[in-house]
Amino acid sequence: MKAWWKIGQYRRSRKQVHGQLQQQRILLQQGIAAQARIIEIEEKAELIKGYVRLRVWVMIRLQEKLLYQQVNTMVTIERVPVAGEVVRIRILPENTASILIMP
Repeated sequence: MKAWWKIGQYRRSRKQVHGQLQQQRILLQQGIAAQARIIEIEEKAELIKGYVRLRVWVMIRLQEKLLYQQVNTMVTIERVPVAGEVVRIRILPENTASILIMP
């Protein structure tokens, strides 16, 4: 019985990673460039080998406006930002809940 539960959990995890990767591809293709200052990193969860999902508080400078937003993103383990760091991002103005942190 435990094996079925683990298989179901693995499938949900794969769907979640796949959805996150699709969202990041959309951000890369259609998103606009902006800058964000990392205020606080709240959650780190390893999704797949080498990648972590982050929930961070950021201050986003978008078209001469400042937004304080809690956002979700996925980055490689080597590129996890730290609080206070200014990063280049891609964002959709109609959906500011997800960002893509650019290298």
